[in-house]
Amino acid sequence: MASEDNFEAEDSGQETSSESGFIEETFESAKSEEPLVTSKKRKLAVSPSQKRKKKEKPPTVEELRNWKETENLYSSCLFRLQIEELVSELKIKNKRRRNLDAWLESFSAALKSLPEYSIPLSSIKAWNKRKMTSVDKFCSKLAEYPQLIQTDQDLLLRFTPPEVVEQFGLYAYNSLPGPELALNLNIVIPKDCFDVKDYLNNRYLFKRYYYLTYIAEHLKSGNIVKGVEVSFHECNSLLPVLQLKPNGCDKTLVTVYATPASDTFRAVRFLPEVNNVKQDVFGTGLGVEVLRSSATIFYNSALGYDVTLSVNTSFAKQILEEQSNVQEAVKLLCVWLRQHQFMEGVGSFTETLLVYFIVYLLVKKKINKFMSSYQVVRSFWSFIETSDLENNSLSLADVPTDTLDGFKKHFAVVCLDRTGTYNVAAFLNLELFKKVQAESRWALQCLNENKSNTFQYIFLVQRQFYLQYDLVIDLSESLPLQDRYQIEDARKAKYVGYQNLCLVEYVTETIKKAFGKRVLHLVPRLEVGKFNRATKFFYGINLNPEEAFGIITLGPALNDHVAATEFRKFWGDLASDRRFRDGSTNVAVYFKTNTVKARRNIIMRILDFVLGEKLDLKSRICYNKFDDVLVSKKLVPSYPSGTNEETCLKIIQASDELGKKLRALQMSLKVTGVQGVSDVFNYSELFPPIPANYEVSQSTTAVKGNNLVFSGKKPGSIPRYVQPVECVLQLEHSSKWPSTLQALRHVKTAFYLEISVSLQTSHGIISHATPDFLDVYFEGVVFRYRLFIPKELALVKKETTDTGLVCYKESQDSFEMETSLSILPRIAGALKGLQSMYPSWGPGTALVKRWLRSQLIDNFYFPDIVINLVSASLYLNNTFPSANTPQIAFLRFLKFFAEFDWNLQPVLVNFNDELSKEDITELETKLQENRTRFPLLYILTPFDEGCSVFTRDVPNKEILSRVKELARASLSFVTDIVMGQNHVGVKELFIPNFQGYNVVIHLEATANPRRYEQIVFAKAEDRIVVEKYQQVSNGKLPVVGFDPVEKYLETLRKCYGKFALFFHDSYGGNAVGVLWRPEAYETVDFKADRVAARMPAGGKIAFNVDAVIEDFYVLGKDLVRSIDKR
Repeated sequence: MASEDNFEAEDSGQETSSESGFIEETFESAKSEEPLVTSKKRKLAVSPSQKRKKKEKPPTVEELRNWKETENLYSSCLFRLQIEELVSELKIKNKRRRNLDAWLESFSAALKSLPEYSIPLSSIKAWNKRKMTSVDKFCSKLAEYPQLIQTDQDLLLRFTPPEVVEQFGLYAYNSLPGPELALNLNIVIPKDCFDVKDYLNNRYLFKRYYYLTYIAEHLKSGNIVKGVEVSFHECNSLLPVLQLKPNGCDKTLVTVYATPASDTFRAVRFLPEVNNVKQDVFGTGLGVEVLRSSATIFYNSALGYDVTLSVNTSFAKQILEEQSNVQEAVKLLCVWLRQHQFMEGVGSFTETLLVYFIVYLLVKKKINKFMSSYQVVRSFWSFIETSDLENNSLSLADVPTDTLDGFKKHFAVVCLDRTGTYNVAAFLNLELFKKVQAESRWALQCLNENKSNTFQYIFLVQRQFYLQYDLVIDLSESLPLQDRYQIEDARKAKYVGYQNLCLVEYVTETIKKAFGKRVLHLVPRLEVGKFNRATKFFYGINLNPEEAFGIITLGPALNDHVAATEFRKFWGDLASDRRFRDGSTNVAVYFKTNTVKARRNIIMRILDFVLGEKLDLKSRICYNKFDDVLVSKKLVPSYPSGTNEETCLKIIQASDELGKKLRALQMSLKVTGVQGVSDVFNYSELFPPIPANYEVSQSTTAVKGNNLVFSGKKPGSIPRYVQPVECVLQLEHSSKWPSTLQALRHVKTAFYLEISVSLQTSHGIISHATPDFLDVYFEGVVFRYRLFIPKELALVKKETTDTGLVCYKESQDSFEMETSLSILPRIAGALKGLQSMYPSWGPGTALVKRWLRSQLIDNFYFPDIVINLVSASLYLNNTFPSANTPQIAFLRFLKFFAEFDWNLQPVLVNFNDELSKEDITELETKLQENRTRFPLLYILTPFDEGCSVFTRDVPNKEILSRVKELARASLSFVTDIVMGQNHVGVKELFIPNFQGYNVVIHLEATANPRRYEQIVFAKAEDRIVVEKYQQVSNGKLPVVGFDPVEKYLETLRKCYGKFALFFHDSYGGNAVGVLWRPEAYETVDFKADRVAARMPAGGKIAFNVDAVIEDFYVLGKDLVRSIDKR
């Protein structure tokens, strides 16, 4: 690569532009930012190994102390600064605390003045409108509240002021992440309000609910709160709470909870094996005998939470008191959990559970107050990742092993509280916990890598639900789920009071049984709305890349009759008896496939079976909806083909075979290396050339030697576009290459001719040699080979001054040669390796290209190689855990680009970790110190010495801003589709929109050789099937790389690029959008070099729009159908 002294780059000269509507907003916002380049020539980059020669002052004692502390307590200085900055942003201001304290005083005073009532339940249900005493008025107000809970008798409801009001939750522990305030208040209900056996049959819960409504009604009559709503504590359907919006406290939510006095009920009454529901007050349909003989596990857990709340709160306060670093860690972990949306829905990872784990680690001395917040967070992740809570139990109390075993029989995860009678993780969904474990493992991996963007990826990037999973199932249309399935009585009794949990567990087990080892995580998410009604029901699925797309679901051996019968009963007609090559015989399900797309579709076939036939559920599945836009609808091969993968594989196999023949040729210098550089080799080429035979067409082509050439007899008809597959050849070393550039290039051409003749004589392969490349027609594909001679690059750089001094300077020609023949092959090889590791990368990147080109951003503005590198960075940098499907890879690209700030950060593409941390840090520092020296989209790879050669000139600021806004809008569009708020098809995202353009040039469809690549909704009979390639003796090279539309665009940009921007869909688009530059309309003084595209106007010259449009017609003769001026 070029050194710092001779590697120079000229300003790209891209001017700003604007248009109406969305385009105008994007371009105008980009113009307001700092300029890209302020001088005509400047050095582009420097070598990472160069040392700074800047004198620095010696560190002070305070700085040394801070550095030592950072070394011991944090992963890096940067990470410490980022944590401190985030914690400061999460800190709640003292003024807001004082306002809230003042409000609490008035709230407590209002509770003390509450009137006392003693009302039978029947009087609320049937109050007399004629007698409107104060008690009747109060009854009438209570009757307006929905009866969320039922009980077994007419209870006497006693309402008296609460004994005490105490705080609990994160705010009470000084661990609440701001800036919004969320305060939890526990109102202790006096013992006199309850009877001895109110723990039975919902009596306690009924009285508790009406006690909350009693408080709500009196709060409404005062001026303490702006609003009161009934909600549910941590989505628990038996634990309603009041949510208050206090007056005088902005962005504050107060949740009012209610629990009985400490001596009202004994905690042991709510152990899991105890029965506390004797009658069917929940409408389960269970008989009285079944209810009385069954343990009411989750019902007991709800009451156990209330009975133990005060004890656990005081214990947590005692442990967390004056533990400032631990409190900061809790704030950070809350942010992490919320960014992953782990705190949402039924069975979520709640704040209560988070505090429990932190207190447990403190009690067990796994963390201490001397640790930094970073160390506490890391210890928490390490504990979660390594703890096998599915088999082992935790406890804050000293309880015998038998007690733990008793809890373990009933709960998937057991975390006993301070009393040893309540399981804090009673309602935690095991599948969600496994997902939290996986994310903890990923977070630790990021911390160990210690990259500069680690903090951002862990704490700042919001991870929407559908972006965390390869597959999302929306079952909301099937709600409610009650009375759908025949569930055994024992399971119903276990979940009495929580029918939704029972049904979710049943559905989860059924889906999991169908998938088996194909999935890593199957995470349900049930969202509850007003009045405890289930509103949304989703499943997120992470696929197991090693098992997900297997064609066999293997069942038990045939000699295991019971298990085999059960397997057949589950799978029905899909199951069959099979004998395998190793001699084993099993019952199995075989999914017949012949393409990679079909193998990915096995997941859909399983889901259709299990959701449709086994569970009878209506579903909307977000999995492979985008695959269809990768499929050519008009032009298809004769062999089985899904997306681009089958054709790419055939071309790679043909290239490998041809490479062997080339290396075996007997020549002056042997071919030692063949490197493919086309996107075909890494599966990111959207429409790879289909192997085919090419014949003479009377209207379009003629024969010239070994080639078919465009005849031009019928200008409106153009032969189908044939893309050459680009490759680079290397010859064995020789010191006899000529010392002059012209002579070396003549010898290079002679090698092309020698290779061509050798292929013809040795293997009968036809080819065509030119001074610049060699086209070889093999197995129906045209391979274009270019020779890379290192000495040629040196001669291109060589210059002789007037004084006879020889020097080597970078030029545009040498830059392009080095980029295309030296750097690009190495990057192509690395991308091919990346594709072999992550099979979703290639099709996912092709999907990105399809999207970007459909937004009329073509290769001129945003090159394919740049898309490849940005997409590769998402896999290499662990922005997300690796995607297993093209769709999720595409959506994560949108997410990344919508939030990426190219002014502050480089795009790091560190293949095989060849760049050391020191090199990366040095280049990032240089980028921050002098941003204008580097390209706007700065891509850092190991192969170009930090020069970002592929983004030196493009994309410019306007295009980057445009793509960023498009990514945001597209991501929002997809979010609405996935989450059920929009039922428009995803293909709408890939249809070009010409609104906002000043001029639209409509092209003749028959003159567009790539028209077959459009997104069309053609019927099967409209397709053109390419016949299978057969080698013939008189075969000819087709017309290669001939695209009149692309040539037309090149001409327009060359002639009128300073007046307009031209936008086009490269994949068969039949229209060109034209956007006038703002400065084109400026009236300027007459000068000879300014008269182009202008006309006289009052002694000056002005832009002549009509003449320019007429020129568009002339330049596009036989290609332009019409021009729409707007």
